[in-house]
Amino acid sequence: MSLKVLHLADVHLGARLSNFGRYADQRREDVEVAFRRAIDVAIERDVDLTLFAGDLFDSHHPAREAVNVARRELARLREAGIRSFGVPGTHDSLGFADSVYRREDLPFDHFFVDPDFANPVTLDVGGHSVTVYGIAYDRDHTSDSWRSFARREASGIHIAIAHAACQDNPSWSIPADDLPFTSDDLARLEVDYVALGHYHNLRFFHHGERVIGAYSGSIEGRNWKEAGERHVVLVEWEGAGSPPVVTPLPIQARTLETIEIDVSGLADSLAIAAAVRDACEASSIWRVTLTGDPGFVPRAEEIVAELEARYGYIEVQDATTLVTSQLLTERREEETVRGEFFRRLLDARERAEDERSRAVIDRAIKLGVEVFG
Repeated sequence: MSLKVLHLADVHLGARLSNFGRYADQRREDVEVAFRRAIDVAIERDVDLTLFAGDLFDSHHPAREAVNVARRELARLREAGIRSFGVPGTHDSLGFADSVYRREDLPFDHFFVDPDFANPVTLDVGGHSVTVYGIAYDRDHTSDSWRSFARREASGIHIAIAHAACQDNPSWSIPADDLPFTSDDLARLEVDYVALGHYHNLRFFHHGERVIGAYSGSIEGRNWKEAGERHVVLVEWEGAGSPPVVTPLPIQARTLETIEIDVSGLADSLAIAAAVRDACEASSIWRVTLTGDPGFVPRAEEIVAELEARYGYIEVQDATTLVTSQLLTERREEETVRGEFFRRLLDARERAEDERSRAVIDRAIKLGVEVFG
């Protein structure tokens, strides 16, 4: 019988998500839906262990509602006979005297509270000997963080859990409480898998052809840096010494998506809204960037108002240009103050040395059209 482990991180229960404006309440519900789906996956896939790699909560002192959600879902794992292991993150750090993990008795099978890797847990899981290591960073007591790791001599499968920051560039300044590490550091641990949290996008670490660790990423997109599918990671071993089979499984409630739409030749905001509806599925949340030359100045707020009923939350950014439009051709030929205004802007645009300068002039042209007509 194989050993099956589910790895998830960065749930951020209780996050305000105020960047979604009046849709923030719904996005908080989406996070809870995604978390429930993650637990559903663990139960449906009949996993043996579930690993929580930090930031289950968005704060060390989350609201009661967020704590209740966590308690309910962890209890579902326990009722299903699935053991759960966890570490704190940076948002819900154990370093605070009133940390949720000090105040609440959450139904983890084991929650690591030591400031180093010194106290792993070894257990028998369906005939597999499994050793799980974890660390709860504490700036007053943690020293040498990753150097505190020492693999037990025990045979079997060895798994580490950490909420930590990969230092891809040596020049990056990463604070100690982010437990900075390099890809080579993971390989030196000589464990079978490192379940990582902290970075919110899916990423795998390899040693040769073998996966040795991963960031599972956030379970629901919190901002536009987290567009696309959000995942938990299923990790399976046939036995000790065998390479893990690692499978990312999407579980997000709604996907954040970005798209560029060329609106050249469209007549008005209603026509642009129709083009967005044609291009964008209602099941996702969209950031739409308008490009091309529509011949008029698009009003993003009008387009958003037309689309909110369909999408709930949508952002529209105007990156169109009027430089080649018939309207501007006519304006620049006028022997008027208005004509001189647009001629000077177009001349400045031709002399601009970079895209940023051209974008500023394009915005000035649009403001001129709105003021002068």
